[in-house]
Amino acid sequence: MRKFAWWPQQMTSGRKVWLSYYWQYQSSYDASTGRPPLFDRYFVFTETEQERTFRLLKETVVHNRNVWNTVELTKKDYHA
Repeated sequence: MRKFAWWPQQMTSGRKVWLSYYWQYQSSYDASTGRPPLFDRYFVFTETEQERTFRLLKETVVHNRNVWNTVELTKKDYHA
């Protein structure tokens, strides 16, 4: 969910933003460990516009790298 920080807000990375947009996510498990939260129904993650852009670009690169490493591709596909 995209929100506007009218007051100073601290992001998950530790950065503070003010008078700008940021993104807030709710997840029912921790992506790094795969475990559910212990004290609440979900985890809340926040990130700036720039952090979100870099994360999405990184996920795209990793996804494309995994697609090109599949066994189903032929030698012709690798040279395309």
